[in-house]
Amino acid sequence: MDSPFRQWMDLLKEPRGAVPEWPHLLQRILVDTYRQFRESASGYAGEVFKDRDEDFPIHAVLPEKKAVKELFHHCRQNSDGVLSVGEDRYWLLGYEWPNQGGDGEKGRRADLVGVNATGGLVVFECKLVNNDGPLTAVLEGLDYLSHLANRPNFARVAEGVSRWAGKPGKVRPAGFETVSPQWDALHEVVVLASPSYFAQHRRSQRSPGWELFASLPISLSSPVIRFAESDFASPQARWVTG
Repeated sequence: MDSPFRQWMDLLKEPRGAVPEWPHLLQRILVDTYRQFRESASGYAGEVFKDRDEDFPIHAVLPEKKAVKELFHHCRQNSDGVLSVGEDRYWLLGYEWPNQGGDGEKGRRADLVGVNATGGLVVFECKLVNNDGPLTAVLEGLDYLSHLANRPNFARVAEGVSRWAGKPGKVRPAGFETVSPQWDALHEVVVLASPSYFAQHRRSQRSPGWELFASLPISLSSPVIRFAESDFASPQARWVTG
């Protein structure tokens, strides 16, 4: 049986023209590791889905946490809970979802969670001005997604979404009338950041090359990894491709 190293070597041998190899290799390594962890990780003992509908007015001190909450409630009030990135639409389900509970992990929460039109979970790793570069943000998002997408946690998410969407007076947004989280759907990590964040890391010596990773074609493997720019005050964002 071929080792992962042999499989990754074969990947690099595939013809793709005069483009750097490392972004394709890194993407494959991250996807393979995510799949392995999703299958093997144990579930979080507590509740995963958090109903944030009534978490208003916003009480947050840290700028990033405040921006995430404001974006969630802005989308809820102005676009039926949908965040649009380019032509893609995401139904936002909540924010600050805990999915890890061991010692030293209690503060680990997914910034913003949504679902795409196919029922895939989407973790938005949100950044304002921050020294953690875009690839670090990808790893953080994959860490959260791999926990949310393991079967025990995913079952809690699906149950929570069903309960939340069935509340009296709850209206599903157009295009999501029959959408529910599906474990075998194509899940996503989106680094959702301010324009100043991406500008900061285009200048940084710590983050050279992330634009090449951002420019990769969307993989048909799970999960999809993407980058998007937002002002956190509008239900519209745009894709960043380097």
